Amino acid sequence: MGCNNLEFACQKFGQRITRITRMNGTPFVSFRVFRGHPLLRLFLAAFVVCHIARAGSIETFNGDIFTGKAELDYGGVTFRPEKGPVVKMDLGNVYRVRFDDPAAPEQYTPGVVLRNGVRLAAPWGPFNDPVIKFPKRNLSLPADEIAWIVYTPFPAELAANVPGGQTGVLLPKGDFFAGTIKGADAAAAKVFNPIFGPRTFAAEDIHALVLRDTHVPQAQYEVRTSDGSLFAADYLLPERSGATIKHTLYDNLVLGAAEIVEIRAGPSRCRPVATLAVMHAEPADALHVLPDRGFTLAAKSVANCVVPAGFTEFFAKVAADDSTPSGQRMVFSITADGKLIARSTALAAGDPAQNLRVTLTGTRNLLLRVDATADAPPDTRGHWIQAFFLRR
Repeated sequence: MGCNNLEFACQKFGQRITRITRMNGTPFVSFRVFRGHPLLRLFLAAFVVCHIARAGSIETFNGDIFTGKAELDYGGVTFRPEKGPVVKMDLGNVYRVRFDDPAAPEQYTPGVVLRNGVRLAAPWGPFNDPVIKFPKRNLSLPADEIAWIVYTPFPAELAANVPGGQTGVLLPKGDFFAGTIKGADAAAAKVFNPIFGPRTFAAEDIHALVLRDTHVPQAQYEVRTSDGSLFAADYLLPERSGATIKHTLYDNLVLGAAEIVEIRAGPSRCRPVATLAVMHAEPADALHVLPDRGFTLAAKSVANCVVPAGFTEFFAKVAADDSTPSGQRMVFSITADGKLIARSTALAAGDPAQNLRVTLTGTRNLLLRVDATADAPPDTRGHWIQAFFLRR
């Protein structure tokens, strides 16, 4: 029986589906009961299975997204698309696999961030010990590997508000209070600022205590789990029951399939342009970074970015914003070290997105430009969708 017929069937047997939501990442179906029927359990099971089967997506290095059911398998991922045959895919050939869709916005959750960018959402031992223990993951790490202590959840984009080379606390709404760390435990953090003097922040009043700089995890893969942890992996062995990962700070760490939310290409082989600190626009307010989805650039403006060392390709999917006025066209171009190497056709609102892919041979600098074919309002913007550098 198809999913579209299940609500009718359940109503026929005296049950009304009142909502479908998620509890701890698991579909949860709420019913209003009028009378029972022995076939109800069958219908309910089929209904839930249909919705679980739709969960997940595969995103390719071409920026295409396919929805369906993704499952870990020996050596890769088995993907059952909503339409088409079942395929087995090598994780090295896709940008991202999401095992639960729609995915919740990425957040920093209570725990720690390590100097190498790994995030551990797990209880920790005393910070005055030279080695910090994380019993949940059976890990013991040197205390000087801890970069941030996260006290309350916050959106991932707020992490960019922490200035490099400074210690202090990240406050709600993204404000940063700089100062020397004088002490910290699970209940509070003490910070001394040379202007404002000593301050004590209760745990519930801060997002994170910043002890030292943290960096983007340099690894082949990144694995995000349902508790908010983010693991870097130089080696990843998928199996039906989960995945075994290896990195410099942990060896043969096993993650269960039920807790893995996402596996994506790591910065060692794929670097989204929007994550680069050395990216600037002219004029400065023309650039608007979108969380995990590239960036927008105002018409008649340009963004400048330095090519990361060792990366050999650049790819972007470009499109005009849906609000682009009728008759207006947007043209996207890529200039490498002063030479024009790629240019889109003129795109109007509603036109399919266009792929721009270029090879980088000794290229040091890229200019990404958006032009308009007519006088464009100041708020007219072009989309660079999931633009990234690739190392092949």
